[in-house]
Amino acid sequence: MNILQISIQAPGYNSGGTLGILQFSYALTRKNCVTYIGPKIDNTDVESWFKGTIYMSRKLTLIEKVKSLMHLQVDKYYILWNKLDIDFNEYDLIYIDFTRWDFVVKRIRKSGYKGKIIVRAHNVEKDYLQVEYKSEKTLSSFIRSILAASREKYMIDEADIVLAITPEDKKRLIELYGTSEGKIYVCPVGVNSAKKRRENSINKEMKLNCLITGSLWFGPNAEGTIWILNEVFPRVADICRLTIAGANPNDEIRDACKKKNAVLVESPESMKPYFETADMVLVPIFEGGGMKVKIAEAMSYNLPVVTTSHGKIGYEIVNHINGFIYDTPDGFASGIREFYLMNQEERKNLLDEEWKLYEQNYSLEAICEVLQKVIDR
Repeated sequence: MNILQISIQAPGYNSGGTLGILQFSYALTRKNCVTYIGPKIDNTDVESWFKGTIYMSRKLTLIEKVKSLMHLQVDKYYILWNKLDIDFNEYDLIYIDFTRWDFVVKRIRKSGYKGKIIVRAHNVEKDYLQVEYKSEKTLSSFIRSILAASREKYMIDEADIVLAITPEDKKRLIELYGTSEGKIYVCPVGVNSAKKRRENSINKEMKLNCLITGSLWFGPNAEGTIWILNEVFPRVADICRLTIAGANPNDEIRDACKKKNAVLVESPESMKPYFETADMVLVPIFEGGGMKVKIAEAMSYNLPVVTTSHGKIGYEIVNHINGFIYDTPDGFASGIREFYLMNQEERKNLLDEEWKLYEQNYSLEAICEVLQKVIDR
């Protein structure tokens, strides 16, 4: 099948969003001929998956920026997109990541395109962009937040198929936009497994290496990280070391890390070395939409996860069976301590259950099967 993939972000390994795009790029290109349109793909191996690439990477002139703002568009892609010369009818299917670019779908429909359009909702953008505005408080984030609902609704209405990443997101999209239930398919996040499944053999005399990752400028991630530093870490500092590795941490996180003697790694080029040296991953998220890709990443390294009831959304994590779920400081600390105190057999049983869950639901191969079934409908 000849497919056109359109994305706001390039597929890659440096954030939850780019990993989400990467997994579907892999799934789409495995059995189909795919042309990619979007920001430049830096990884040459990933770039080689595609039959062709059309990059939108140049800077806008001042006049173009003004023109874009006049149309209430606050990123450069509105202008760059409208300069592209594309025959959409060369493609059997058009796949679009994110529910933000309504102008893309408008142009596709205006062209008289006869094929199928699939839109993947990485989040419920109306909700996500409101949270983003609360964090950033900028003019551009304000414009995005107030226009998010109308733009998202148009894209969902015009799509033939919508992919949501959690049942909760599917329910929210139906609630907001009156979309028919049969139009939306749940297709969760998935990541490739680490080259070698981690052997977890922690000496009781050694501390656990606990890891927090994520975009540390973003409200829910930043707030959860501060909560761990101030409320949870002091309760388990006798048994664990804490490393926080993520993009653009705010000053509050920097100060708290110094006070609590936690290691802070700002904007690492790759998360791989930090997952490889971790014994446990902490995901303290209390609000926001979508699935937390960092949980699938942790599972792909077969690392135990302690998260919240909100953080686990989209994952079939069962407390004490294949992970730990707590919403209070005492509870969260008890999950860390419970794993620390387990004997080798108990740890192996829990991690075997987690690995089984990962392979069946959140591995790249599992996602490929789900997506191909949707494409073939």
